[in-house]
Amino acid sequence: MKVVNVVLSILILLLAAASAVFSYFLFEKRGQLTGGWDKMATAINATAVELDRNSGTKLAGELTADAIGHRNYDALDAKLPKLAAQAKQLVIQRDALADALRRIGSSVDMKNLGTADAFRNLNTYSTRKDDVINAVGDTIKRRNGVIDNFARLANSSLKIRLDSAKLRNGDRGEFSKFETALRGVGDRRNTYESGLRQVGGQAGKSVNFPATGDYKAPTRTVIGAVNDLKNRYNSTTKKLDAANRTIRARDNTIKQRDGVISNLRKTLAHKDAQLNDLKRALGLDISQDLPAPWKKGSEEARRAILGKVIMVDPHYGYLSTDLGKDTVVIQQIGNKTSEVNPDIVPGMELVVARGSLAEGNSKFITRIKLDKVDAGCSIANIPEGVTDIQVGDIVYYEPAPAEKAKK
Repeated sequence: MKVVNVVLSILILLLAAASAVFSYFLFEKRGQLTGGWDKMATAINATAVELDRNSGTKLAGELTADAIGHRNYDALDAKLPKLAAQAKQLVIQRDALADALRRIGSSVDMKNLGTADAFRNLNTYSTRKDDVINAVGDTIKRRNGVIDNFARLANSSLKIRLDSAKLRNGDRGEFSKFETALRGVGDRRNTYESGLRQVGGQAGKSVNFPATGDYKAPTRTVIGAVNDLKNRYNSTTKKLDAANRTIRARDNTIKQRDGVISNLRKTLAHKDAQLNDLKRALGLDISQDLPAPWKKGSEEARRAILGKVIMVDPHYGYLSTDLGKDTVVIQQIGNKTSEVNPDIVPGMELVVARGSLAEGNSKFITRIKLDKVDAGCSIANIPEGVTDIQVGDIVYYEPAPAEKAKK
């Protein structure tokens, strides 16, 4: 039993010694681990500080070495993703700035523009950036040169002084000066062109001035037309002198004929007196025109036609009127009357109505076309679909709408 206790004591002593050795090595490793953790926390904080620089963010204040040290292990899951999020945001901003630089380079016609990645690559972006700045500078220099030349041209050609600095700053007032002067030039040009066109037109030449190009050709046309007009004027003047001589010769002839005209006027006065006597005999005022007698078959005579339907045969589809070849109408001339034959013939169209034309209560029934005309009557077919014609209906002449339009 004593031996067993001794053996156990020795074993316990050996285990205690091994435990002490292992504890030492474990403490050594713990020290290395915590030291490395602190270095990593310090590096993360330094990274956050750089990311915060001029970025408007305060991430470094949250990711301090103590805040993400090994003693605050439980807070790492909430804090560390913020570093990645900020880095991602900065990459987005970098890409946007790179795209903006490339668009700027494209807008100024930069020849060595390169790809979009060249503006994102850390090794090439600086060179690309400088190229864009140089291209923009060259563009501004060219623009300023154009503006300076523009101002000099305005001064020399339009006699207006433009401030180049104000033009470069987009001063609307300076551009308004140029617009006003240019509009004045355009107005004067339009006035000159209009005047020359009018001169050419008066001279018998149609002249068109081109919007751009050579103005000499149309101007020469106007000058030539004016010269031709002058030559024609001179020729006309000579002819006018000759015509005046002819007129003077004819004046003598006219004087001789004036005597003849005087005698004819006396004869006309005598005829007028006879005509007035005739008007008085007819009961007309002498201020009234003497009506012309109607002619046979004239429009006036036919408008005076007024007859009646004397027979209707619906079975055979015809009707008879009391109008014929010997029908006459009465023309009233003053207090006298005259009988005129309206010349009623086959094919003439008449109107059938009921009522009185004089009283204005006539009702239109239909139009008929005379088929046969005898001395005292006429026959016409009843138009298809008309059943209302009666004996005693009036019949008169009125031109169809188509005939009225022709007249």
